[in-house]
Amino acid sequence: MNLYQDVLLFLPELVTLAGALIAFLFSIANASAERTWAASVFFALLGLGAACVSLNQTGEPFSPGIYRVDLFSQLIKVGLALGLLWVLALCRKPTTIRKSTRIDVPFFLSLSTVGMMMVVSATELLTFYVSLELSAYGMYIAVALHRDDSPAGAEGAAKYVLFGAVSSAITLYGLSLIFGLFGTTFLADIAGNTAVLSSPLFYVALLLVLAGLLFKLALFPFHFWAPNAYQSAPHQLVTFIASASKLAAVGILGRILSLASSDPKSLVEIIFVLSLLSMTIGNLAAIVQKDIKRILAFSTVAHAGYLMVGFIAFTQTGLSATLFYGFVYLFTAFAAFLVVCAAGEDGSNPTLESIAGLYKRSPLLAFILLIAMFGMAGIPPTGGFAGKWFLFSAALEAGHFNLVLLAAINSTIGLYYYLIVIREAYLRQPADDTPLVLSGPYRVAGLSALALLLFTGIYPGPLWDLCHRAAALLIPG
Repeated sequence: MNLYQDVLLFLPELVTLAGALIAFLFSIANASAERTWAASVFFALLGLGAACVSLNQTGEPFSPGIYRVDLFSQLIKVGLALGLLWVLALCRKPTTIRKSTRIDVPFFLSLSTVGMMMVVSATELLTFYVSLELSAYGMYIAVALHRDDSPAGAEGAAKYVLFGAVSSAITLYGLSLIFGLFGTTFLADIAGNTAVLSSPLFYVALLLVLAGLLFKLALFPFHFWAPNAYQSAPHQLVTFIASASKLAAVGILGRILSLASSDPKSLVEIIFVLSLLSMTIGNLAAIVQKDIKRILAFSTVAHAGYLMVGFIAFTQTGLSATLFYGFVYLFTAFAAFLVVCAAGEDGSNPTLESIAGLYKRSPLLAFILLIAMFGMAGIPPTGGFAGKWFLFSAALEAGHFNLVLLAAINSTIGLYYYLIVIREAYLRQPADDTPLVLSGPYRVAGLSALALLLFTGIYPGPLWDLCHRAAALLIPG
């Protein structure tokens, strides 16, 4: 394969990296934050176009066995590029971020997205680990950039970095065990060695590797950083962590867990317990919260449990359902956090009390919040309903009735606090009648997320077909 073809296969990453470098150069040249933002949005739009163009491309650029471009990786890159573009649209005037560091935000976001794009294509353990770390470093810095340098903010940032470092170390240890077992770092060679794949030590190593990924997904017991980090970090950066990084984690988990799809018995019970605890703890903790960002943080923990319901099937349908739900959650989480960004533009964290009567202050913002809550609760006609239907159906086909029953009960519990948020926005009188006026980028990003969330609920076929074809590359039917 020649260099030109290699560049075409690597085009989404190259364009996004170019956007990061341009933002960095603008920063050191003391360009205005407005100009840096405009250039970053332009490159993010180009990156989305490049990801869409490369959707059906297949190959291994630069070196065979290290980096795989296929429908599975490119589909996720489309979602990551879209998530980056949406979040950058909210960063034109990020008032919750320290003024002196606002110009650096596009660089951190773009660089992190490059790492996420690389890690979903990585088919070699060292490439996988380096890409995983690249996706995290920018966020470690960015979560500490809130304009109010409070002890709570420092605590949230410290927890995020500390948990990230520990999970990274555990992952690296697991990778070393896998290399010791198989004598290779190539996933293709690992998947072909069925004798070692069935050994107990392989499953121990696999669980250690998953630590870093479950941290990104905020699955129990790797979720303790989420409430404090979500509450204290700048709104726009939390939006990125809560949406795009979750889709990336789904993609990485799919590629890694597919190694055990031939004999998953040893992992099924562990995933069952983690999924159940994550759903239950996340939903019960969210009920008593008053801060919207903390509610959404514990909701993220619960949704990580729902995603594992699809993974526990270890089938093509289960992986398809999980990938579909990952995209739906990207749309849903972004829509919910867009409301947080708009309502907390003064730097404060929106609470249940502060969003009272939101429909009078901004009908569009209240409607976005309504559909986002419906999506998280799994109420039609949103994609959340279709996503949970696919997840539960896949688990039932694999014989996991008990987990599906418990997940359905947890969905009912979750419905309670989602309806509380809707009640505050629509049935309470506002303490402040000042209208909330959304800027052009906010409107475009919010309406596009709203459209995709409703479209995937009313007509899920196109996205489901793409997810099913992508999953077939990892787990043949």
